[in-house]
Amino acid sequence: MDEKHANAHEQFFLAIRALAASADSIQLRLIRANEFILLVTIDEFEEEKELKIKFARILDYLAVDQDDLEEVAVETAAHMTDMEAAKVAGLICDFFYDLG
Repeated sequence: MDEKHANAHEQFFLAIRALAASADSIQLRLIRANEFILLVTIDEFEEEKELKIKFARILDYLAVDQDDLEEVAVETAAHMTDMEAAKVAGLICDFFYDLG
């Protein structure tokens, strides 16, 4: 694993575990995953534009461009359809894979 992405790798692993380890609705699992995703900053990918863009895309789907990131992300995930939430979950899994 690339040491410079160690935090992102750890947090996305925990996010995927939150998505997979529950019988709750996909929206509730995504809300739990948000707790870990929001511990990663976009600055961690400053030197790798492709990862930075992919991470920004995930944040965009979670509408995390407001003042209270956690509250907005929870509110957004809570109102997603199953299909929208599954799409974001897929992006999270793909991003984890890209981290290596």
